[in-house]
Amino acid sequence: MTMNQKLSQIFKHIPEVEPSSSLEALINQKIGFQRAKISRRNLIFSYVGLTGSGLAILGAIFSFGGAFLESEFWNLSTLLFSDLAVVAGNWPDFMYSLLETFPVINAIVILIPVFMLFLSFNYYLSNRKNRLRLHFN
Repeated sequence: MTMNQKLSQIFKHIPEVEPSSSLEALINQKIGFQRAKISRRNLIFSYVGLTGSGLAILGAIFSFGGAFLESEFWNLSTLLFSDLAVVAGNWPDFMYSLLETFPVINAIVILIPVFMLFLSFNYYLSNRKNRLRLHFN
C-alpha cells in the first residue's frame, strides 16, 4: 500500500463532523441582529436628513425669501389681477417681462433644500417599510 492509498483510506473512515443543532439558530439570530442594526442606522440617517433639510429650508427662506418676495416679478404679476384686459392684449411682452424679472437664483436656492427634503422623506419611508418588514419576519 502506498502513501496516497493510506491517506485516502484514512479519510474515508473519519466520521463527518456535524455542527451542533443550535448553530443554525445562533447564526440566524446574529444575522437578524446585524439587519436590525443596519436598519436602525439607516433610520437615524433618514432622521438626520429630514432635520437637516428642514433646517436648510428655513435658512434659505429667511435668507433668500425676502429678496424673492420683493422682486419686481411680484409687482408685474399683480397686473394679472388688476389690468387683465391690458395684459391679455400684450401677453407676449408681459410674459417676457415676467421671465426677465423672475428671481431664478433665489428660487433655486429655496428649491434645492425642498428637493432634499423630498429625497430624505422617501429614504425615511423606504427604511421604515424595511424596518417593519424585518420586525414581522
